[in-house]
Amino acid sequence: MDKTYNIAMLVGSLRKDSYNRKTAMEMIKLAPASLKCSIIECGQLPYYNEDLDANPPAEWVKFREEINKYDGVIFFTPEYN
Repeated sequence: MDKTYNIAMLVGSLRKDSYNRKTAMEMIKLAPASLKCSIIECGQLPYYNEDLDANPPAEWVKFREEINKYDGVIFFTPEYN
């Protein structure tokens, strides 16, 4: 039996009409049956601060728990010139 891999997709642009989000959505449509892709939202995350690692914010904990459920991650990052 073929294995299905769960893939998290992180979109770095939060803009409503983000080209990165559109690209991620198209990749979900084109993905083979062996990949189950889902966009994981990251806009609610506060900025990372290593000083908070000992007592991380609830948003970090929830995000880390969610991302750990996946077999892989694809990043869609904006480029600003």
